[in-house]
Amino acid sequence: MLVGTMVSPRVVLLFAGIVLMLGQCCVVESQPSLGTFTLGFLGPAAESEIPTKLAIEWESAFKVAVEVLNSKGRPYILSPRSEYSDCDWQKAYHGADVLLNLDPLTYPPVIGVVGPACSGAAMASSPVMKVKNISMVSFAATSEALAADRDFSDNLYRTVYSDNYQAQAIAASITKLNMTAVTVLHTKQYYSMNLAQNIQEAVAGAIPVNVVMLENGENSTLDFVQLKTVLDKHDPNTFVILVMHPQQAHDAFEALNVQGRLDNPWWYFGTDGVTALDPADEKPELVQKLLGEIGIAPFGGDYSNTSECGEYWTYWEQAGYPGRPVSGVSKSRSYTPYLLDTVHLYFVICDHLVSTNQTITAQNIWNVLKAGHPPFLGCTGEVAISPITGSRNISVQPPIYDLVSLTVDDWEAKGRIESNKFISLQPLQRPTGTVSAATADNPSKKSNAGTVVGIIFGLLLAVAIVIGGYIVWKRRQNNYYNPTSFIRTMH
Repeated sequence: MLVGTMVSPRVVLLFAGIVLMLGQCCVVESQPSLGTFTLGFLGPAAESEIPTKLAIEWESAFKVAVEVLNSKGRPYILSPRSEYSDCDWQKAYHGADVLLNLDPLTYPPVIGVVGPACSGAAMASSPVMKVKNISMVSFAATSEALAADRDFSDNLYRTVYSDNYQAQAIAASITKLNMTAVTVLHTKQYYSMNLAQNIQEAVAGAIPVNVVMLENGENSTLDFVQLKTVLDKHDPNTFVILVMHPQQAHDAFEALNVQGRLDNPWWYFGTDGVTALDPADEKPELVQKLLGEIGIAPFGGDYSNTSECGEYWTYWEQAGYPGRPVSGVSKSRSYTPYLLDTVHLYFVICDHLVSTNQTITAQNIWNVLKAGHPPFLGCTGEVAISPITGSRNISVQPPIYDLVSLTVDDWEAKGRIESNKFISLQPLQRPTGTVSAATADNPSKKSNAGTVVGIIFGLLLAVAIVIGGYIVWKRRQNNYYNPTSFIRTMH
């Protein structure tokens, strides 16, 4: 005879709970992984037209962003893979071709590309990636032509604003600084030619604008003889606008120094390519001559301490990657905040695909970009790309630029331009380099009579300076914001 035993209800519930947990555990473990995918990066090599330190900074920023965002417990991994594109069409084509044809047995499929930084390189590489429906999102290619020719490069997008808005910010600066005429110097580079045209269109005949294309030199990026000839005809009391990449700006400033055209009253205004020039890479004596030169730089915020970017900053320091810039708003000129946001964008799109039960593929990511990706808060504010233009959506966040002035260490923000209007402007100090005094042919043979004449001339010169100083003072009282003033203040 079998004897029955009573089982406690609590034991039954406990047993059932254990079975349920084991079942759930087994279900989770049996789910297939979403896998690992390659996120490509096309950036400049060191010692290219982009300053070496900036190229290193961008390479490290790309790795930092990928590693930080991979650490968030997502059900997929994006693996970074870099190739060089520089600002060269051929190098950009080659770099894109390498990414396109990675060995599938060694590398996971490429689902997108961050970069290139330069507009010409972006134009050259986008058709290559388009062969396999791979999108590209640049963090620094700003040419307006990229938005105008969407049929050719409809797989190319960017988290930055088009140069059309930079040109409008420059036109606003021309008005604010009361410029009466300007000479615009550009090169044959894609970015340079198109932005020079944008500036002329933005000024719209308000003042005379002389646009000149500089040819390449025999052993340099610029023809220095042509540069001298052009500026021989230019009034040194009016601005020269330089529309160039950093390396070309370096070559131009070196030549202008030799020609004595960094001395008073010459004053230059640089586009964002010029303000990417790093004074740490220049000779100290040249930097001293350049102090006070001004230009436009992209506003990216102080990404060292904002909540959206602080974790990148902290991880960058802990990981010990090279090129970590100093903290502060002034470093926004580097476009690094836009690079961080571009990497973040690809993760946002992948998250969207996962949440809508779609497969992570290059085609699906491109489809999201074409339809309009979910906006998100990034290092540079609200990030959204217009599906129509492929550029930063100004209806979500208006274009913002800084007017910057060169210091010994960096380009310092002096003014803020939002939607083509100044919302702030600090005093600007005009460059104060002086023309070197002419040396006599044979100073050892000066006569006493020459000395007397020199003393008399010196006295007359002193009187003239006093009178001239009074006249200048009176003029400043009547027109304090004159374009040739040494100090300019917003009223």
